[in-house]
Amino acid sequence: MDIFKLPIRFEAIPFYKEGDVFSFLLVKRVPDDGGFWQPITGTLESNESLAECMRRELAEEVGVHEEDIKQVSDMFYSFTWLKGETTIAEYVFGVELATKKEALLSEEHDEYRWCSYDEALELLSKDNNKKAYEEFKKKFLLA
Repeated sequence: MDIFKLPIRFEAIPFYKEGDVFSFLLVKRVPDDGGFWQPITGTLESNESLAECMRRELAEEVGVHEEDIKQVSDMFYSFTWLKGETTIAEYVFGVELATKKEALLSEEHDEYRWCSYDEALELLSKDNNKKAYEEFKKKFLLA
């Protein structure tokens, strides 16, 4: 059976919480793929659920596995964007990690950084990613 990608994506905002202090994990795409900072993202394949896609991409992109995840939030924000003539739907989740671990990067990324909320907003260049972080703040940091 062939596996194909669907126009459905997720965005995971990995974070570690110590007391009231949140740290966010961002990754930087390689220069040939834009060289920009982002949270973990991925495209749904035809044979998987959104949750399976998110867990697969977390493992592939930064080496985060099931035992590293403390909890995953409900989807708290979504948006659409155009890729050529295709409308992509993207669904955003918070992923609380049990530890602030070293990321094991895939070939898609050349750098990672644990940072504060304000640092994350400064590093992110895509408006949709920034908006997702602003929604995260409303739901989790100001609650």
